[in-house]
Amino acid sequence: MLPSFVLPLAQAAAAAAPDVAAATAAAAALPWWRTGAGLLLSALLTIAVPTILAWFLAKTLRVSDMWGRLATVLTALFAGLAIIALGWPPRLGIDLKGGVILVYEVDASKQVRGQVEEAIEKIETLLDDREGRLGTATRKPDGRIAVALKTTDKAARQSFVDDVTKLDFGGAKVRLAKAPLDDGQSLDLEFEVEGRQAAVDMDKLVAAVARRVNPGGQKEVTVRRYGLDQLEVIVPEVDQSEVDSIKKVVSKSGVLEFRITANRANPSHNRVIKLAEQSVGESVVEGGIPVGRWILLNTEKFDEDERGRLVTRLASDGSIEVLVILDRLNVTGGYLTRASSSIDTQSLSPCVNFAFNASGASLFTELTGKNLPDPANGLTSSLGIILDGELLSAPAIRSTISSNGQITGSFRQRDVDEIVEVLNAGSLPTALYSDPVSEQRISPQLGADTIRSGARAMLLATIVVLAFMLAYYRFSGFVADLAVVLNIILVVALMISVKAAFTLAGLAGLVLSVGMAVDANVLIYERMREETDRGAALRMAIRNGFQRAFSTILDSNLTTVITGIVLFFIGTDQLKGFAITLILGLVLNLFTAVFCSRVMFDLAERKGWIRRLNMARIFGVTNFAFVRWMKPAILGSTLFILAGLAASAQRGQGLFDIDFTGGTSVQVAFKPDKGPDIAEVRAAVKALPDTAVSSVSVDGESQTRFKVDTSLRDTAEVQKTLQSVFPDSLLTYEMSYGDVATVPPAEGQEAATARTTAKLTFPSKINQATLRETIETTLAAEGVGAVPFAVEAEGAVARSKPYERWSLSAGMDAETTTRVLTRMKADLAGTPVYYSANSIGGKVAGNTKVTAVYALLASLGIIVLYVWLRFQNVAFGLAAVVALLHDVLVAVACLAMSHYVAPFLGWALVDDFKISLDVVAALLTIIGFSINDTIVIFDRLRELRGKAQYVSAAMIDKAVNQTLSRTVLTSGTALLATLILFLFGGTGIHAFAFTMLVGIITGTYSTIYIASPIVLWLQRWFGEVPSGAGASRAAGVA
Repeated sequence: MLPSFVLPLAQAAAAAAPDVAAATAAAAALPWWRTGAGLLLSALLTIAVPTILAWFLAKTLRVSDMWGRLATVLTALFAGLAIIALGWPPRLGIDLKGGVILVYEVDASKQVRGQVEEAIEKIETLLDDREGRLGTATRKPDGRIAVALKTTDKAARQSFVDDVTKLDFGGAKVRLAKAPLDDGQSLDLEFEVEGRQAAVDMDKLVAAVARRVNPGGQKEVTVRRYGLDQLEVIVPEVDQSEVDSIKKVVSKSGVLEFRITANRANPSHNRVIKLAEQSVGESVVEGGIPVGRWILLNTEKFDEDERGRLVTRLASDGSIEVLVILDRLNVTGGYLTRASSSIDTQSLSPCVNFAFNASGASLFTELTGKNLPDPANGLTSSLGIILDGELLSAPAIRSTISSNGQITGSFRQRDVDEIVEVLNAGSLPTALYSDPVSEQRISPQLGADTIRSGARAMLLATIVVLAFMLAYYRFSGFVADLAVVLNIILVVALMISVKAAFTLAGLAGLVLSVGMAVDANVLIYERMREETDRGAALRMAIRNGFQRAFSTILDSNLTTVITGIVLFFIGTDQLKGFAITLILGLVLNLFTAVFCSRVMFDLAERKGWIRRLNMARIFGVTNFAFVRWMKPAILGSTLFILAGLAASAQRGQGLFDIDFTGGTSVQVAFKPDKGPDIAEVRAAVKALPDTAVSSVSVDGESQTRFKVDTSLRDTAEVQKTLQSVFPDSLLTYEMSYGDVATVPPAEGQEAATARTTAKLTFPSKINQATLRETIETTLAAEGVGAVPFAVEAEGAVARSKPYERWSLSAGMDAETTTRVLTRMKADLAGTPVYYSANSIGGKVAGNTKVTAVYALLASLGIIVLYVWLRFQNVAFGLAAVVALLHDVLVAVACLAMSHYVAPFLGWALVDDFKISLDVVAALLTIIGFSINDTIVIFDRLRELRGKAQYVSAAMIDKAVNQTLSRTVLTSGTALLATLILFLFGGTGIHAFAFTMLVGIITGTYSTIYIASPIVLWLQRWFGEVPSGAGASRAAGVA
């Protein structure tokens, strides 16, 4: 029996009440220090306390002239600590928190169809404007518009054609597709919308999708433009069931219609039904006017008896279509003011309440009033409720309805929530493809594993770098350590302030910024050492060391910041986190390493806390002839790069990750003691195309994990294949439950009211949304129907997080509850756990590849231009680009060769690496790091050249020798930090760390043996060096 149409105003108010109460409770629970007054007080204290403390210290230490500088340093420290304390914990990216990243693309075909419908409406208006209605306009199956004119007047016809061709539809035009016949008879004019696609307002589209996935505005959801015609949806802490729900909500166009369904028992419908049965397309036209339409029937919402009252047909794709009657009222969702979730009082099932505005209420009153039950025979009409061309419900109209109504049917609560979200958000300004072109899903548990390994690697790397600086530079190292710690505090504070998300790559960027931050200190200290070696007093050595190193520090940091900015604009959400931390770390380094360190040195020197600079020394005065080895070095590099290019060509598409080729990546786990080795997994998945398998290690787990990459873009098919080749060994969502207890009815409650409770345990953990979905699915499978139940996790702090132990309370007897839980346990036992599943479409991959190439070229071009202008010589700019290209090509060569050496170097953690977006980030970072070293030597060359006309071989050797200690130290600290990331950072940044390791080594090598000697060679090429001058000078350097 079809559900009735009712008006539950009280239920709608009750459904809205919890939202208001929740918002009030949330506001009341806000800590006082996060209120407006609390934040203002915190800001005042953050400024006042350090200022007063600085004044007190300056007076006590008798350095009153340093009061301002001390206040600046302490204010920065207090502000950073206050922001961290008030804003902790920071936002985490999807790779650390778990969640999903979906990329959707505008459906241009639906956009054009919408333009055609708009064109028909405007043409109909033009036809109506003429006396006696000039004709009719209808859409043809091929997308064209047929206009049947009823006049033979040539002037009238031409005037109409002129008016139509002047119409504009958001950039699209209508043109005459078929020339009219001038024979004095009635004729058909064919129009078609020009192929130029109307511009899509992506800002409106982003806002509309955001209203759907985050209707309350309280979730950490990001919706933003992605390329020209795509948008990216990032939702943290969701699992697969919630992902499916989000995908339904996003992809729906949100077009709601109310139409009377055709009924063979209604004589007024017979004419339309007859025409419909003769029509081929979806539209039913009579005399050029649409009178009916075939739409898709949602078979899950209608049983056989309900379908019997509808006029249906079998479509060519096997789906069932139902006929609805078109009318001039056109009551749509555009008239809705509010939709809400409620409970149908008759069936006790979830339903949707809605309300119309005044115009909609008037139209709805007329529509329902015209289709009341026939008093003669009791024949009722059904009101079809259509969402995005699909019939959801068809309740019988019992009375006239105006401003409020209810959509009832066989809905689950999740179905109702999705419909409510779509209706309240409104229809999208343009249609999206139903399936995302890219999907990256990471389970919250994998995010927790990533945080653990990433935080450990970051902490260890920081400790090692700080310990080295302290041991090597003594007091100066202590100052550097304080500057680095302050740098980290300020970076974290700024990330929290701007609500930027920490990602795994961002943590790596923070570690690298630590390694690069000491670069500035090393530059300053080595300058101070040189001044001391020349006999300068301590105060003079400090002043000259900071002043003379500043320009080099600025140049080196600026070039790396350039690559970070490029990466920010081309990167994914994870890589943006890396770019932000790297940029902030380097920019703040100018404050912490230069300003703050100078304050501490000046204070220590004036108070006599230091008398001299006591530092260790790796090298004494060196006099190596580096230029002499230029040709062998270039020959060796050329041969290695050629071998790498050959390996790259041999691997072909296999060298690239799915970021660039498209495909699927799945992280799968095996049961304890049933995990195969990596060779067995590789052999088992050979049925999948272009596979790559890597091992994933997680501390504290007895299970074995592997990441499987393939060019197949169907995630479900990949998972199905894995289940077929490993039928009994994959880790599944196991469940156990305790005794089912019957709860006696409360006083005053009917004795027949049954309620049971049970304790549920999920070793692999599960969140509330997934558990509710699983229970609802099992209830339906067991034929129990909709029953009230509640689930609550033990020790829950967030509904979206997965938990192991749950309590179930259900409105069923003990026998039914036991039967449902037994079925649920069996179903879950066959559901494997996938910690991550990423699918990237071909267009997204192609765009990513093009963007990555542009990013590399842009970084190289900007840096070379900067070096050229900075050193006023084209030779320096070209030498820099040659060295940078060398570093990138060597890194790519090592990545290509890893495929062949991985079986032999597995003990060294060398895997079959591929070029992914993370690797591109590493290549960009290599460019920035390598140019740092190069600029330091070029800067020293500029000093040594003075007013000389050219750079000689002797100058190059001397510049490299003088900066050798600095080059080794800065490369060594960055190498230490990166090596720790490589060893302990986990699978997520393994390829990134490997590329950085190679880049740091080859960047140091190219700075000494490639960049500097090439300056000399290029000067000879351009005729700037007299013949024989370079050789004679080189011979004098031993």
